[in-house]
Order: sequence, then C-alpha cells, then structure tokens
Amino acid sequence: EIEGFEAGPYPDLSIVTYRFLPERGDADAFNHRLIQAIRHEGNIFISSTRINGKLILRAAVGCFRTHLDDIDETLDILSRKVKQLNEN
Repeated sequence: EIEGFEAGPYPDLSIVTYRFLPERGDADAFNHRLIQAIRHEGNIFISSTRINGKLILRAAVGCFRTHLDDIDETLDILSRKVKQLNEN
C-alpha cells in the first residue's frame, strides 16, 4: 500500500487498478495529471479507464520478463510523481 492510493476491484488476469485520492481537489483531475506526468517521463506506461464513473489508473503485468524490481520502480515513480504534483 502507498499512502493516498485506493485499490480498484480485485484484479482479473494481471491488470491492477488504482487511483490516487488527493486531500483536496478533484481526484479525476489529479489522476489525469498524474498519468500525463508518468507518460511524459517515459520510463513506464500506465493506462486509464473509467469504473463507476471514476478515472482509474491501470497497470498490466503480463510479461514473464517483469520482475519485482520493475514493480518497485513503478511504485517509486508513482510516489515521486504524486509528490511533485502535490508541490505544484
């Protein structure tokens, strides 16, 4: 768990869904900015969808070459980008 993140429904296959819940402001707008910042950096790819009208981020871990270090890097990038966006 990462503080501020809400897990989505239990995953099907290898797709994990989640969203960040900011202390103030619109969660959908924040998550949209978060995904844009992550895509701009280019180290990982996160997609998005809507579930029950809420913008949800998705990470698919389907490649057998994905290792725990890759997951840790994704979590580190998410945490760093959230911090950067909260500072602005």
